[in-house]
Amino acid sequence: MAVPQLYADTPSLLELREITVLFAEDDPSVRTHISRMLSPVCGELYTAENGRVALELFRRKMPDLVLTDISMPAMTGLDLARQIKHERPSVPVIIISSHENPEHLLQAINLQLEGYLTKPLNIQKLFSNLQQQALLLRARRLANQQSRLLSGVNMAIQYLLSADANQDAVDFALQEMAKAARADKIFLYRYQEIMPDERDLLLISGFAGGEMVLRFLDGAEPDMPELPCLDRWYSVLSQGKSISGPRSAFPAEERYILDAMHVRSLLLTPIFEEGNLWGFACLCDMQRERPWSDAETSMVMTAARGLGSFMGRLKLEDERRDARKSLELANVQWRETFDTIPDMVTVLDTSHQMVHVNKAARERMDICESGSGSLIGPCFQHLHGASHPPEGCPHSLLLKDHKPHEAEVFIPKLNCYLHVTVNPTFDADGNLVGSVHVARDVTKRREMEDKLRYLSTHDEMTKLYNRAFFEAEIEQLEKGRFAPLSVVIADLDGLKEANDSFGHDAGDGLIRAAADLLREIFRAGDVIARIGGDEFAVILKGVGEELLETIMLRARQIADEDHLSEDGLKVSFSMGSATTASPSRLQDAIKAADMAMYQDKRARKLK
Repeated sequence: MAVPQLYADTPSLLELREITVLFAEDDPSVRTHISRMLSPVCGELYTAENGRVALELFRRKMPDLVLTDISMPAMTGLDLARQIKHERPSVPVIIISSHENPEHLLQAINLQLEGYLTKPLNIQKLFSNLQQQALLLRARRLANQQSRLLSGVNMAIQYLLSADANQDAVDFALQEMAKAARADKIFLYRYQEIMPDERDLLLISGFAGGEMVLRFLDGAEPDMPELPCLDRWYSVLSQGKSISGPRSAFPAEERYILDAMHVRSLLLTPIFEEGNLWGFACLCDMQRERPWSDAETSMVMTAARGLGSFMGRLKLEDERRDARKSLELANVQWRETFDTIPDMVTVLDTSHQMVHVNKAARERMDICESGSGSLIGPCFQHLHGASHPPEGCPHSLLLKDHKPHEAEVFIPKLNCYLHVTVNPTFDADGNLVGSVHVARDVTKRREMEDKLRYLSTHDEMTKLYNRAFFEAEIEQLEKGRFAPLSVVIADLDGLKEANDSFGHDAGDGLIRAAADLLREIFRAGDVIARIGGDEFAVILKGVGEELLETIMLRARQIADEDHLSEDGLKVSFSMGSATTASPSRLQDAIKAADMAMYQDKRARKLK
């Protein structure tokens, strides 16, 4: 089946092409139908015929998002979701149910799943859910990428600043540039002028997979790639611009060179010495054709500016001082880039001390800009107002296992929710020296999620609980031991006549007025729900027959008073009630209250 026209040309679905989706559904026809709609818009789609196969695929393929039916053999969708949230809590899971089962809805809410859809599937809601999760995943990836790039470039610049202008500094800086951009290989090429308007291109140094394959000034090895001196590259690079893209974006003669190097994507960043193009750093992705993001290009070019300060002057003492000035300028440029990031970014050492803090973090934590690194203090003091790290602190976890971590926490001091990512930083010997800590304010997103949860359990018109929540609450109470339990069924009188005589707007106003009256009659802790067009139900926990009789007497007295809607229509109820001492007999009490309500309605008509 073709993708509906509504979605095929919608620019907003471009985000879906960046994510991989695992879809679990035991019905072959439904699985095929939905797969045909998802395949053209998702980056990759994996399908499974039951929960057990889906869990195996999840562990092997590591998808970005999981879409699963609930009722499946071998393992249910809820059990699958529970296991996924245990193994990778950040992976969004959207549940599909064959009908609006209140228990399933409640379990989905308790598991904090990202979506709950019912069959027959509303395609617009499905794509809306997928697009929302794709946007959240993109934001998380950008935060992680910023943290990784900042960490890499910070380390590269610090190597060059602290080293005595020697080969080790260049080697370490190259490695950090490659790691920051996740490049498989990085090479250092130098332009050498043979005669006016003629130049040669020399391979100077290189790393592949983090291992040195060519030592600076040691000379090229026979199997290392040699590039012709391309005029187009020189023209673009000499303007201070980078050249990047997948293999397919390069002209035919350059694709031939990339194929010879087995390169799928290339990023070239210029290196200048005293205002002249010295050469360039060549970063290669050998596995996939992909564009290089603006953040990757910007960060690598910042490191390349620092590299340019070393080229050709490694053994000249006087020029070494000039190199340090240039490196300090590169450090300032890195700092400026650091300060433009809207997220709160801090560089921490192994004792939680904040070594570097960007502008956004300084402003949110009220830290003086002129303070030196040693005077900033520990992150938990400024962020949490505490004397020690809080439980579950991601930086504390990183110090134990030397791995990246993320968390989403409420910060009372800042009155906001933050999504926090921490990435480790290491010195030249592989020792952990700290982390880059990126915190993004997700308060608005959390508010939106809270609103979605509210809408899934409340009636939009009256703001009372809806039928789905009422039935889920009944099922929970039936399984528990809380007793006694009482139920009141209230039917709004005259709704059909109001709609027929005055219109549905007036009828809606009458329903809202009825809901307000029920709030006035019953306690704040009672569960009041709209379970039908004109029908309401109330669950009174801990209320036995004697107390229920008193409550109903008061309720009828209040209800018999003159209560009018916004259109001047009288609000009145027919009501019935019942009590049970056994939670498992709660459904019987509901039926008895319903019958009592109809008896009350007939009696009121005879008056």
